[in-house]
Amino acid sequence: MVEVKRIFNWVATNMTIVIFITLFSSIKLQSQSYPQNSLYLIDLYSINPAYAGLDRSLSANFNYRDQWSGFEANPQQLYVNAHLPVYLLDGGAGVSLRSDQLGALRFNTINFSYNRIINTEFGIISGGLSLGLRNTSLDGSTLITPEGIYLGTTFDHQDQFLSTDVATTTRLQTGLGIFLGSRRFDFGISVDNIFFKGDEIGNITTSNHDVVKVFARAPVVINDLILYPSLLLKTNFDQLQTDISCLVKSGNIFGGMSLRGYGRNSIDSAVLIGGIRVNDNYTISYSYDIGLSNIRIVSQGVHEVNINYNLNKLIGLGLPPEIIYNPRNL
Repeated sequence: MVEVKRIFNWVATNMTIVIFITLFSSIKLQSQSYPQNSLYLIDLYSINPAYAGLDRSLSANFNYRDQWSGFEANPQQLYVNAHLPVYLLDGGAGVSLRSDQLGALRFNTINFSYNRIINTEFGIISGGLSLGLRNTSLDGSTLITPEGIYLGTTFDHQDQFLSTDVATTTRLQTGLGIFLGSRRFDFGISVDNIFFKGDEIGNITTSNHDVVKVFARAPVVINDLILYPSLLLKTNFDQLQTDISCLVKSGNIFGGMSLRGYGRNSIDSAVLIGGIRVNDNYTISYSYDIGLSNIRIVSQGVHEVNINYNLNKLIGLGLPPEIIYNPRNL
């Protein structure tokens, strides 16, 4: 009982730190768009640094997302990450590389993370920190202003602050996360952009919002099927976005659906998900977002693909045994 009390005191303390930092760094909530992904269910490390190592072996992901096809300069995202358990550090470690193109803006980031994992009789408790660099660039040559002159070789925004060149800036990027895992449920909370509130890109100042992500899922076994109903909440304390999902797995094949949004003014899309575990190492997943908002009139949908490689060898001694979902454990 003393050990359990110590562990949950540790969790409470860390959660308090996360909430404290979040609240006192969220006074200014103006921001640009936060990257969207539909296959986070396949790659939980992409939404929470505390998940590193919990795939029980070296796990690497390649993900590409083409959002709102049919739009000129539509958002496109590419990321690669890898994480693994690290026995000598009693936890896990990971690295991620991401490139996001949003019209004239491009964000290139690299992040490293470490998380401390504690085993309990109830499951695992993991607390993680990520630290990295984000390079932001603004290509002024792709912008058009109402007063600008764009005739022949003349390209002038008629704006003293907006350049026609490419302006860049680089800053630190941080994140915190906590993940609780057991045979009955998984729960995680993470916070991004908690310390650095703005970028100076040439003569333009941008502000970055804090993003809090809360994830929960509870597996259900029905005969030979495993259902993974889940909920993801994302908020900057000004806007709230929900993803309600359910994946169904049978053998090496899985599929499911998600609904992004929670009301008349926030419904964004319905997401179809499918995938297959090709062999012991590779899993391929695909999702297609069907637009439900007015943007569907001009968008051809959203395509996303994820390729996961898992070494499938135990390299993190001391981690709990693999969870095998069984009706007797529910």
